[in-house]
Amino acid sequence: MLFTLYKIIGSFVVPPGILVLLLSIASLLAFKRPRKVFLGCLLLLIALSFYLLSTPITSRIALGRLENMVAPSLPADKAAIVVLGGGQRRTSDPDKAEVSPHTLMRLFGGIELALKFNWPILLCGGSYSQEVPEAMTMAKKVKELFPDLLIYEESQSRTTWENIKNASSILRSLELKHAVLVTHGYHMPRAHLIAQGLAPEINWHPFPVGKMADNAPLSLIDFLPGASSLHINSLALKEHVGIIAYRIKLFIER
Repeated sequence: MLFTLYKIIGSFVVPPGILVLLLSIASLLAFKRPRKVFLGCLLLLIALSFYLLSTPITSRIALGRLENMVAPSLPADKAAIVVLGGGQRRTSDPDKAEVSPHTLMRLFGGIELALKFNWPILLCGGSYSQEVPEAMTMAKKVKELFPDLLIYEESQSRTTWENIKNASSILRSLELKHAVLVTHGYHMPRAHLIAQGLAPEINWHPFPVGKMADNAPLSLIDFLPGASSLHINSLALKEHVGIIAYRIKLFIER
């Protein structure tokens, strides 16, 4: 009982829970005389939306669906392993650059395949300003762990679309017809869709890693707001919007 109270109180005294609580209180005050019905409804809607975006139960639905949309597959012939970047510590000093835990998970997936099949790795990720390109930071980490692996770097891209576009050019120059696409499970549906659209002549084999949606039986924790759930659900929302936007783009271009 004490643990339950601890978790509930802890969820609503720090962001995002405290914001949900404050918005809910403000909504109730707006319904008091003189009543401001529109303002009260608006604040209540914002509080509810913020709550849903901050809870694990939403992650199970929004993120879990994405993670199960594309099944993993591997080619029988030689392929390149295309690892999409997932963030880094931004810096202009190569010695201080570090891949994010998100990217590290993708790297581990790519390294696992490279060690097993002796396939080259193509690392994708550029920079937004003057910082070290993400592909360079990724390559540094791989070389620290396994210096004998064959690595190619694509360091000009800033988006998933650019990742695939630039990687496809490198794959064509290497005369490889198969590519294993490595990224997080929630990101794979959009990345694989773009890859098939931009380079249909290449056989793209999805290899999703790092599932993030919970799979344990439902409990109180699934209904309490938290910063990690807000982050995860924001990623899921971005991916759903991105998929819709790309499908609209394909429809317009037909």
